[in-house]
Amino acid sequence: MTGRSLTSGMATEVVKPEVSPIFLVEMDFSSGFVRAWSGYGDLSWNGHTWLGAGELMEIDPVEETASFVANGASFKLNGIPSAMIAVALDQDYQGRAATLYLGMLDSSGAVIVDPTEVYGGLMDTMEIDETGETASITVNVESDAVALKRAKEWRYTHEDQQIDYPGDMGFEFVAGLQDKEITWKPASQS
Repeated sequence: MTGRSLTSGMATEVVKPEVSPIFLVEMDFSSGFVRAWSGYGDLSWNGHTWLGAGELMEIDPVEETASFVANGASFKLNGIPSAMIAVALDQDYQGRAATLYLGMLDSSGAVIVDPTEVYGGLMDTMEIDETGETASITVNVESDAVALKRAKEWRYTHEDQQIDYPGDMGFEFVAGLQDKEITWKPASQS
């Protein structure tokens, strides 16, 4: 985790002789958030209930580099009932937030107050592998930095200005300026 520092609660916990690390995944779907964690049973943290996915959840290694590179991540849930596939397919998810946290459990099984965000990005594609009664769903997440590589879709035109500011005439004459020939005269010749 280059360039990141552990929160105070995490820093205190990692130096103990025995630690209980966990991962928490939060994905923002159109029907609401899906929150899962790498253990069993329900877990309460940050005012929300996180569903235990245990061995059913897989997280691809998250890569960070010293250079500015937009790396992606994948979160996979296995053993999903096939009947739930239609629900997953109907969700509006592309471009919506997904976050991965690294946390610790204390000796009583409660989440240390401040888990560390390991990865945050935008959901891109969803892959479904159906094998009879159950299926696997993989959500691929791209870094927010990917947006820097995309061409801007907004142009300095009257039509684009009307999308955001209907009635604003600030760009009304921009198209006519493209091939306009302007001759400048010194002020003394007027």
